[in-house]
Amino acid sequence: MPVFWCESILWTVPPPLPPVSTRTRLMKQLTPMDSHFFYFEAPNQPMMIGSLWLCDQQTAPGGLVRHKEILQYIADRLNATSYFRRRLVQTPLGLDDPYWLDDPNFDLEYHVRHVGLPQPGDWRQLCIFTARTMSRSVDMRRAPWEVYIIEGLNNVEGVPPGSFAVLIRFHHAYVDGKAAVELSEALMETTAQHEYGRQNRVVVAERAPSRLELWARTTPRMMGQSLRSMKAGLKFSRKSFELIKRLRGDAMPEQRRVPRTLFNTEITPHRSYGGFEWSIPELKQLRQLCPGASLNDVVLSIIAGGLRRYLLQRHALPSESLVSMCPVSLRPEEAKKDCGNLISAMFIGIGTDIEDPVERLTAVQRRTAKGIPLAREVLYELNNSAGEMLPPSVRALSAWLQNKARLTGRVPLINTLITNVPGIPGMTPQYFAGALIRQVYPVVPIVDGMAISHGITGIYDRLNLGVLADREVMPDMDVYIACLEASTVEFRERLAALSVQESAPSVQEPHSDSAGKRRSPRTRKPAPSRLKMAAEGPDQRPADSPVASLVASKA
Repeated sequence: MPVFWCESILWTVPPPLPPVSTRTRLMKQLTPMDSHFFYFEAPNQPMMIGSLWLCDQQTAPGGLVRHKEILQYIADRLNATSYFRRRLVQTPLGLDDPYWLDDPNFDLEYHVRHVGLPQPGDWRQLCIFTARTMSRSVDMRRAPWEVYIIEGLNNVEGVPPGSFAVLIRFHHAYVDGKAAVELSEALMETTAQHEYGRQNRVVVAERAPSRLELWARTTPRMMGQSLRSMKAGLKFSRKSFELIKRLRGDAMPEQRRVPRTLFNTEITPHRSYGGFEWSIPELKQLRQLCPGASLNDVVLSIIAGGLRRYLLQRHALPSESLVSMCPVSLRPEEAKKDCGNLISAMFIGIGTDIEDPVERLTAVQRRTAKGIPLAREVLYELNNSAGEMLPPSVRALSAWLQNKARLTGRVPLINTLITNVPGIPGMTPQYFAGALIRQVYPVVPIVDGMAISHGITGIYDRLNLGVLADREVMPDMDVYIACLEASTVEFRERLAALSVQESAPSVQEPHSDSAGKRRSPRTRKPAPSRLKMAAEGPDQRPADSPVASLVASKA
């Protein structure tokens, strides 16, 4: 029986209740940070952020989810917020940053696409489709998001045959990583029994402004740009002095330069994608290797170990540590499910020059303790004020010149990006149109000068990693995922050795009055992390890889 019925089959969803008409008033201008992702878009670097869900439709009523039901389900869920209906409106002559405005011609069937996965329907084929889809941008004349319903997952570990996947992608000018997760949560429910039509409303958008009205908005902002530039310049100067003071004090970086690696190059439009999973309880146990280390520190150290192994195999490991940009979310609770970017970033050496995993974790913990306060208290306002100093037309022109000259591909500023976005909290099952969501993998864009990115998010008791890379730079994604697995095993072995050392009986003094023995708490042997990866062609993993079997894919 096919996974989805064709459109001609009778659809028996109960009729919706009478719609409730509501009028939205929404005209929000892009911030300088939002417009950065819009202006720097290029054919070789689409600024798309997304997530890949694996869904088990056996939990749906009747064990089957039809495409029409998915369309109705998404329509019901989208009406919980108006943000999914926003489209971009340009100002006259591009003299000001664009605005988000409700789309009066919103077409849900344009944004929700239904595709079939080539057989055998395994993880490799799914990663190929994900990589190729994320290599394209979206039509910015419409709401900048798309949902792909991917049927035919018949040989993917973790879900039964006949499952389907959901690939959701947004333009980065639309949302940052945390906002993307929060908006994606609007498409989830905690029950498999969805009441179709119960939340259905007709959203009536306000009339779009005319060209004359846009001129009326743009002209005063142009006249006030000098004052805004002056205020932003004062803030920029103040934060610059504060940055210099901190860099000379406690926040002094341990590394003065960014090494050139094979990732610091001009990227192509082609991508490869892979995924990896950790057990959150296991990662929490690994924190014992370095008192005071956070779960993020452990993940950064494992990824650094994977990068170190991969670059060693390609004889391309620099003597200095790779530097990663790690975004820091500043989104408050009141901005939940809002659009736009509210992020800062820290730049740290992740310890790829350190062979010992415990020493690497200690170094990462020490550096993140300095970097996070600096990102929150200084770099956020510094970056924003720098953007506000320049008129929008100047920022757009500079981005255009940069895309043509491609200078960031020649001068190493960072080597990679590692972003950890808070996932779906708790162990409550999440459903999509009645299908149980079993796994969620993030997808983060790459740019010139940074040919690999790492996105991390969690669901239930798993922490999932999605790796996107330029296919010309990393054609062997399977080898890199195997390096991540080997790095994880290395940390696991060090924890086991520490547990054995702590459980060894202490030497008793010959005349001690104590008759008891020191007992260390029992440590549960951590379950091995599940491996998800993709590469094309035969298995290319090293012979000494601890992984018994790998599924490879690249695109």
